[in-house]
Order: sequence, then C-alpha cells, then structure tokens
Amino acid sequence: MPNSTPAPANRKDHLGRGILYMLLATLLFSIADAFGKLVTEDYPFMQIVWLRSMFGLVMFGVALMLTGGRFGSSKLGWHLGRSVMGIMLTTGIFMGLKHIPLAEVTAIVFATPLIVAVYSSVILKEKVSTGVFVAIFTGFIGVLCVVRPTPDHFHFAHLFVLGFCCASAFMSLTARKLIHTESVLTLNFYVYPATTIVTAWWAFEDWVQPDLWGWCLFFLVSLFASLALFCLTKAMHCARPAQVAPFDYARILWTISLGYLVWGELPDSMTWIGILVIVSCGLYIVTRPGGLRPVAANAATPGT
Repeated sequence: MPNSTPAPANRKDHLGRGILYMLLATLLFSIADAFGKLVTEDYPFMQIVWLRSMFGLVMFGVALMLTGGRFGSSKLGWHLGRSVMGIMLTTGIFMGLKHIPLAEVTAIVFATPLIVAVYSSVILKEKVSTGVFVAIFTGFIGVLCVVRPTPDHFHFAHLFVLGFCCASAFMSLTARKLIHTESVLTLNFYVYPATTIVTAWWAFEDWVQPDLWGWCLFFLVSLFASLALFCLTKAMHCARPAQVAPFDYARILWTISLGYLVWGELPDSMTWIGILVIVSCGLYIVTRPGGLRPVAANAATPGT
C-alpha cells in the first residue's frame, strides 16, 4: 500500500485504468462484506468488532512502517474524533451484516453520499444546488423503501447501518479537511484505536477461541477491505473522482450475487425499488456541479 497523498492537479488522467481499479474495489469490498457476514454466524458480536479493529490497526500500522509513513501528527484532536466515530462505524456495519440481508446493508450504505451532502450544506455551509436537495429528499425515500419500518420487516440493525452511514459521512468530511496534510494510511490507522480499547473488555468476556478457519476469516475480512481501499485510492488518483465514483455502485451487483449464492438471499420488490432510487439519487449527487465531489477523502473512509 502506498503512502497515498492527493494527486497533483495537473496529473494525467487514465480513465480506463481508474474505472478498472474502481470496479476491482467494489468487488473486493463485497467479498470483505461476505466474509464479515460469515464471521457473524459463529462468533460473539463484540469479539468480531474487536478483532476487526485490531487487524485493521496492525495492517495499517505495518503499511505505514513499510512505506516510511509517519505515525505522529499535529492533528491528534481530529484523529481522536475520527477514532471515536470509528466505534459507530465498525459496530454499525457488523450489526447490519449479522442481522439483515447483504444487499440491504449495501443499499443503505449507499445513502452515505446523501448524508455527506446534508453535512456539507448544514455544517460546512457549502453551496448545494436545488437539484441536489431534491435528490437528497428522494434518496431518503429510497432508504425508507429498503428499511421499511413495519413489524414484519424492520430490524434494529437497520438503525445501526444508518449510524454507519452517518459515521462514514463524518469520516469523509473530516478527511477532506485532513487529506492535504495526512496520508490515507495515517487517516485509516487512527480510525481503529478507540474501538480496540472500548470493546476489549466485552470481547474477552465472551471470547470464543477461533479455530484455524475462524482466524482465516477474520484475516480475510481485513485483507480484502484493505485491498479494496488501496484500489479505491488508486482509482481516485488515476482519473477524476467524478468520473470513476459512479462505478462504485457496481458493488450492489456483487453483493446481490454473493447474497444469493451463499445465503439464498434475494431482494424483494420494495427493496429493489429502494435500491434503484438510492443509486439514481447518489449518482446524481456525485456527478452534478453543486453535489458531492468525492475527492481522495473517500478513499480515507474504511469499509467493512
């Protein structure tokens, strides 16, 4: 993994290569999510969260050392805030993977650009066009179609995944502020310390000793998520983010396929409608002037 920094403004675009990296990132993220869902079937929740955070901490720490990156930073306050928010990030995604279908988790995660656009307007006071506001509102209707707060469908894990989206949006916005002075590896390394510390007691209280396959699963979740992050970063550096970001939505195809092949899950008609609405609105937001410009900060937000 490189010690990634923003590409120069005058760098030569390689659109084809950027698209390939983005498509590979979507596949790797989907595989990481699938392995994450497998892990939730056999191990206590807090143990999963702790081990995922520990593996992430070690992997990004090793990557920093191998690339000559620096652990020190003058932005420790920002890193502390991101680390605390990382608790919501990690618990949210694994709670969703444990209790709801894989495709629904991914569909709700795609609401993150909608939340980033809201944050940008309300908190950062950035100018957002009327069309983007309409897309935000419509996109949240799509989220309701997926979540459906009815007794026969709704699960509290849906709220955890929405919490993941809010945390992920916070990570993206703060990374946009820090990416000019901090590398992607540094930003991701400091996501995990708070989760590792806070969840340690609960993790060891109900510890189930993993067998060899269990350790492999935990390792593969972190490995594929880290490789996906690397490919995402490369995609953003090979071409303009607005050109490659729409291809991130290919992830829904991979997750639906994996969900069906491994667990026999297929979205119902209402979920399909919600997916189409969310994806359409997200595509509008990330490609329109006045919408979200997914710069390298997007590559500084970990997934599973």
